Amino acid sequence: MAYKIAIGTSDKKSVNLHFGEIESVSVYEVNESDGSYSFLEERKITRDPEKEECESGCSCGSNFAVKVGEVVSDCTYFLVAKIGPKPHRLLQENKVNCLEAPFEIEEAVSKLNGYYISHKKRESHVF
Repeated sequence: MAYKIAIGTSDKKSVNLHFGEIESVSVYEVNESDGSYSFLEERKITRDPEKEECESGCSCGSNFAVKVGEVVSDCTYFLVAKIGPKPHRLLQENKVNCLEAPFEIEEAVSKLNGYYISHKKRESHVF
């Protein structure tokens, strides 16, 4: 079985972008059984600074977090080098599993797939 992940990367070699630096995400498909992965597409995130303020008028980027969440909503995980607590919480509220993984993509995918498999096994146990 395969699943999709989105990665904040500027060079397609490493997870090297902080959430706030993202202008696009790279989407990969990961094969659960052997951990192999393949690039699917690049998705642009159009920034509109006038609309990035939240309802209260601050510039916390909460609307940007919601927009990114929409772009990666079909991905099981979203990997970034770093993310602050507020955008992380907003992504979680929108059912986006965002993880900090400041590694080479190959290492990040390997670690993530191990986590994915162990998490999936725990969910399948009936108590």
